[in-house]
Amino acid sequence: MTCGSNNKRSQLWPIAREVQVKGHKLFHEQEFTEQSYIDYMKGFGELERHELFMNSKEVPELFYVTDKRDDSGKKIGMFGGGELGWHSNGNSRPENDKILVSLYCVEGDPNTTLSICNTSDPFYDLSEDDQEYFKNIRIRLKFKNNTMYELDDDDPELEFMSKNKGSIRPLVSKHPYSDLYYFYFPYHFISKAWHKKTVIDHNELIERLKPIIFQSKYQHHHVFAKGDLLLMDQLSTLHRRTPVMGDRMLWRAAGDYSKS
Repeated sequence: MTCGSNNKRSQLWPIAREVQVKGHKLFHEQEFTEQSYIDYMKGFGELERHELFMNSKEVPELFYVTDKRDDSGKKIGMFGGGELGWHSNGNSRPENDKILVSLYCVEGDPNTTLSICNTSDPFYDLSEDDQEYFKNIRIRLKFKNNTMYELDDDDPELEFMSKNKGSIRPLVSKHPYSDLYYFYFPYHFISKAWHKKTVIDHNELIERLKPIIFQSKYQHHHVFAKGDLLLMDQLSTLHRRTPVMGDRMLWRAAGDYSKS
């Protein structure tokens, strides 16, 4: 299956729509250069870009996801090689419209599994009373080290992540493109919760929601092979990763759907 050789809206719209509704879409045996990968992703919308240690110097919209180091021993990518807990892009940012994330496999690791959890389907399996209750909850989110993953105090990635000031947002929202309700539940970052105007115990909320959301029937598991391209919606899904065992290299881009 091909993801399309150009950025025509007629080709990309059905792909974007499937990601928005189902949460993710996977392609195999794709061939990209750094520039052609970013050009393809720009067909969906505007991309996040930085000029940090984890970005390509030639194509700053491209992030390296790897535990590899340069000749001096410095990190060249983000997220290292340890286990990553459930998360999505920009969880603790006050505003984040980069809700489409792609991962392209340059070098895979047969012992590392990425899991994706759809957070829309669990909502629709609830009773109407439970749906109404959760719709009236707001959560405060703030990045906390040693929760989703661990970073050393002098790690430049920690400085980047800690700049995010946090946000307050609904636990349940309606997706701006699919109109489907979804749980926004990067629970590692939840530090406070309210039901209507009343503060509730956020830890109790987390423990109540875990068995509701993280059921096997809502999850998809994937082991990346060279040439795989994964697109994930960052509102209606969460993803996690087992520890990396080998020389794994993924390219990553985060953008919006404004052009698709």
